[in-house]
Amino acid sequence: MNINITVNKRIEVGLIALLLAFLLVVTARAAAPVSPPESRFFWEPGEKLSFTWTPENFDGFYYDPENKAGNGSLTIRLNNIKDRSIPIGGIVYHKAAGQTNTKYREFGKYAVIEFTGEKYLAGYPAGKSNITAHGEIKVNQIWLRKILIDDSTSNIFMNGSRMMLSSGHDIEIRNVNISDSSVLLYLMMDGEKVDTRTLSAGENYTYETKDGQIIALQVDSVIAGREENSVSIKRIFQTSESFTQYYKKVDIFGVMKVTGVSDTGITMRNTAVPVDLKPGRIIEVMDNIRIKVADSNDLRLYLYRDRGQEKSEHRGALHTASNNLTAWDGLNYAGFWYDFESGNYSESLEITNMTGRRIPENGLTYTSYRVKVPYAVTKIDGKKQVTNISYVIFSLGGKKYTARNNGFAELLIAHGDSIYEKKALVGRPPWFEGDDKLTPGLDTFNWGMDTWELGEGYALAVKYIDTSSDPRKARLVLSRNGVDLDDVWLSSGNAYRYFQPGETGTPKLITYLDAVFAGATVDVIQLRNTVFVSDNVTQIKKGDRLGVFNVTIMDPDRIELKNREPIELKAGSRINLFGNLSFFVENSDELRFYPANMAGAQMDPGKVTVNETSDNPDVTIQVVSSPIAGRTERAAGFQAIISLAALVAVYRIKCRK
Repeated sequence: MNINITVNKRIEVGLIALLLAFLLVVTARAAAPVSPPESRFFWEPGEKLSFTWTPENFDGFYYDPENKAGNGSLTIRLNNIKDRSIPIGGIVYHKAAGQTNTKYREFGKYAVIEFTGEKYLAGYPAGKSNITAHGEIKVNQIWLRKILIDDSTSNIFMNGSRMMLSSGHDIEIRNVNISDSSVLLYLMMDGEKVDTRTLSAGENYTYETKDGQIIALQVDSVIAGREENSVSIKRIFQTSESFTQYYKKVDIFGVMKVTGVSDTGITMRNTAVPVDLKPGRIIEVMDNIRIKVADSNDLRLYLYRDRGQEKSEHRGALHTASNNLTAWDGLNYAGFWYDFESGNYSESLEITNMTGRRIPENGLTYTSYRVKVPYAVTKIDGKKQVTNISYVIFSLGGKKYTARNNGFAELLIAHGDSIYEKKALVGRPPWFEGDDKLTPGLDTFNWGMDTWELGEGYALAVKYIDTSSDPRKARLVLSRNGVDLDDVWLSSGNAYRYFQPGETGTPKLITYLDAVFAGATVDVIQLRNTVFVSDNVTQIKKGDRLGVFNVTIMDPDRIELKNREPIELKAGSRINLFGNLSFFVENSDELRFYPANMAGAQMDPGKVTVNETSDNPDVTIQVVSSPIAGRTERAAGFQAIISLAALVAVYRIKCRK
């Protein structure tokens, strides 16, 4: 009897172990990254105590794909993992000069180096410049001069007008002559004439000072007018006039200090104190380059460029002849979703078959996993506060969708916790008397005005702001096509949620009232962490076409796409795959390409069925004071896990009998 009990327990333990092992396998299969570690801009040290970022795996460094210009690199070396600290000299940041073309090819090449977030001239390659006789690149002897203008666009100027340049320079347009297609140009500096030149259409103008400043342009054409003739000037190149060794005057930037300047570049190190890698920390390196440490017990960090409100155009890690990279996910392509704190990702792109520059049919696979993202409203005492509201999200081709009405609805607004993803709205105090028009809008840092146009006819306005209450509060009005849908007072530090009639689970709109500011003439509220879901529901099924892809797998937990036609990676091409996802192929004999969210040539995009919900202005106002629980989502392999759990349960019941 005792022997049977012992055997039964061993079998039971074995089944439970099998269940746990299977659970781990299923979870790992759904979350395992496909990108090679050396191609990532995320770094989880493990046993590897050093890592290097270059333009090939980090899109925050300056890079000219046509000329391979952009040789910046940043290396981190750790003594050990337990200290969570970068020792003195453990960060090495090197910027090297690279060669690039002027926008007007006839002007030739110049050497460029990025420093303090700006492009600087570091000389001219010997025999490759048509705007100067100098032919040398020496970062340490030729003081850096800022590239003020490098533009190929055309501008038309009437006779007698002025063309404004940078640093106090301008050009007066004189004697535009139609008979011989000529124009007289006066180059002015702070109102004083420094050069005079008569040029014909098609000629280039070049001015070089003794200290090496360059101003170059092309007279494109002369245009006859009824009253005054005009001239078209294009392809302008200008460097700063005065020499400046900025890096020697101020040699400390962020945590870095300039430690070496050579003919080839500038080297910087952290020389003062060790750099603490405590959870959640953001470390300013320089040039808007930051290191972000995960808010986790596991040491994990990544490099990023703080672009502020600049529109981000991401590029993935680079495929080259020497680096046969064929797989991308959120770890080596910032255009894909990746949750830094948890280490989960949702998208991948893999080339499984390629010959030369040709990816044959079914040789490219795009996979998107469903992820459940909790709504995190803000951080209090350094900790992120999470509600029990969550969105089940699929990322598709650079856009985010959520499960809705047996389909997918795009997240038209999906603000995260970034300081740049805030919206300011101007309001008036509740005692305001007058007509019912809102206070004229105030544009603060381009954050917005007192009515926020959300999209698809929806708008969120702040009608009144009460700064006398504690906490302060605001009266928000949600409308669609001019018809009010909801009218609610919201206190600072709370989230506003709106559900369409008959819907539960995830809100159509949720936003968090982060702050209320009292002003001398107007009051302002600040919203953040806004999520707004489209009314349009897209139905996707197996066999549908999306861009160059066919939908080959449509499971509850993932979507898999494969290219339905060959893809030719022609030099200099931008190939749209679908949505905002493209391949950018460099214009070189060597095959060099990467995924990007830049626009590309459309390749016979497929169509999917789109069902729009009907307009419904007669809705009941819903003021939700407590979150509504979302549905429980199952991970991949959930049914198999349940089956194993049931097997263990049945076995235990039989043993008890």
